[in-house]
Amino acid sequence: MLNKPVHRKLYEYVVEEIGFRIMNGDIQPGQTLPNEDALCGQFGVSRGVLREATKVLSQKGLIRVRPKTGTLVQKRRDWNLFDADVLIWKLKAGDRLAFLQNVTEVRRIIESEAARYAAERAQRDEIETIRRRYEKLNETLADEVNYDYETYLEADMAFHSAILDACHNELLAQIGHTMRQAVQTAREADIRDLRVLRNSLPFHLEMLHAIEHQDANGAYAAARAMFDQVWRSIPK
Repeated sequence: MLNKPVHRKLYEYVVEEIGFRIMNGDIQPGQTLPNEDALCGQFGVSRGVLREATKVLSQKGLIRVRPKTGTLVQKRRDWNLFDADVLIWKLKAGDRLAFLQNVTEVRRIIESEAARYAAERAQRDEIETIRRRYEKLNETLADEVNYDYETYLEADMAFHSAILDACHNELLAQIGHTMRQAVQTAREADIRDLRVLRNSLPFHLEMLHAIEHQDANGAYAAARAMFDQVWRSIPK
């Protein structure tokens, strides 16, 4: 029987349980899920709850409901790996460091282009937002005595989110935000050393200055250099 806290809908727990089992390999692509009665009994839920969960899993590309033949687990190539939940399940089910490496490679491509477009397209108020968030980021690393990693992480996410929003490409920004949600969850394996984080600040400042001066190539280069440094900081 699943836990039923009031802050989450019951079908979400069924989605998470089945989704994680698929990511973890407990349920393999090509397998057929048990029938409705068996799943309802297993999770202690009604058919309505199960069908809602099935609908969500189908939207994520993990399963396909076939009339009369059952619910089939899709091939890996059909999974929506840019879905935030799927990314999190993949992280929890696999090698955390390998996951960080893969996500960093994607972020290097996505966020470097976003920085380039932000330098070309950001409005004055958006540039001011980026500047304020850089100042907050710098502030979180300035005081070694009161340094708090969670506060830093929040400020870092806010800075990069502002750049993604300022690129004025909703698709690019959405992919970037999804990647960052995954990274935020994966940060238990990330570098928390204050010295390493301080070393990344100049790249953030270079991005800010390039965006302020509408230097698209400079913003792109600064972002790429920052991700090169991030890559070197991931334990191999």
